[in-house]
Amino acid sequence: ACARARVLVFYPAMKTGSFAAALGMCAITVLAQGATLDGLAAKVNDAVITVGDVVNEMRRGDSKQDFRTAYSNAVEEAVNRRLILDAAVGKKLEMQEWLVDNRVREIVKDNFGGDMNKLNAQLAQSKVALTDWRNQIRDDMIVNAMRFQMVDKGADPSPAEMHTEYLMHRDRYCSEAKTTVSVILLRPPADDKTPSVTTRGEEILGRLAAGEKFADLAKAFSADSHAKDGGQWKDVKPEEAFRPEIADAISKLKVGEVSKLVNLDGWGFIVRKDAETENRQLSFADAYDQIARNVRKRLVKARHDAWIARLRAAAFIKVYPIPDEK
Repeated sequence: ACARARVLVFYPAMKTGSFAAALGMCAITVLAQGATLDGLAAKVNDAVITVGDVVNEMRRGDSKQDFRTAYSNAVEEAVNRRLILDAAVGKKLEMQEWLVDNRVREIVKDNFGGDMNKLNAQLAQSKVALTDWRNQIRDDMIVNAMRFQMVDKGADPSPAEMHTEYLMHRDRYCSEAKTTVSVILLRPPADDKTPSVTTRGEEILGRLAAGEKFADLAKAFSADSHAKDGGQWKDVKPEEAFRPEIADAISKLKVGEVSKLVNLDGWGFIVRKDAETENRQLSFADAYDQIARNVRKRLVKARHDAWIARLRAAAFIKVYPIPDEK
């Protein structure tokens, strides 16, 4: 519901830092004490882009960027958006109302449990009119339709482009190393009557050495989430799935070997390496889908950048400084 249209932000005489902090608030309308911050961020031909428009564009972007970078990128995106909407008018591209209605229903279903009243309450809290919000949805759909027509449509990689990608970047097309392991996880004793983790672990290791099945012992004694599957974790990267101490123990095992008991924070781990596959070069056929995605992604970016450059070259664009920044 934090969508856009006409945004009024009230603030005192803010410097950039406090303005940036205000942008961190989720509400579309940010209230403080003072005057209206609905100043100009940019002009595109005869249209104006307000700081409020930029605030909303920032919400679509990378939240990890520093404020100035996020603001500058949002201004550029807002300008591009305006140019695309103007280009849609030139091409007489319109969005039929029933399509907008369908999209609104999808949003209400996915985000508000199908309850229109919840959407209205959110918009009221954010001080955004339903009509303005709906217009934003229409604009989004028009922008996406234009991008499909001008960029995505026909951006299909040729066989020659795909073969060049594969030959030039063979390192991108390798299978990942994966390991299958089985784990028995022992809880710390719940009371004085329960044997220690070390005692239970040594008993289980003895039973494994005597020939009992790892899966049976995991089902009987393990507190691990995979105990019902015999403790097995299939095709994982140990360094991602387990703590470093466990991953290190796994790396020292040969396939079929069982580790010693590993004690961590009062818990006990026994691990067996069941299978291991190493990185290998994929053939062109095996990597085909991945190659096609990478080439298409590059083609789409190049087409998009060239399209936006053409729109910008034919337009009057003026960008204003960040509010209160001299």
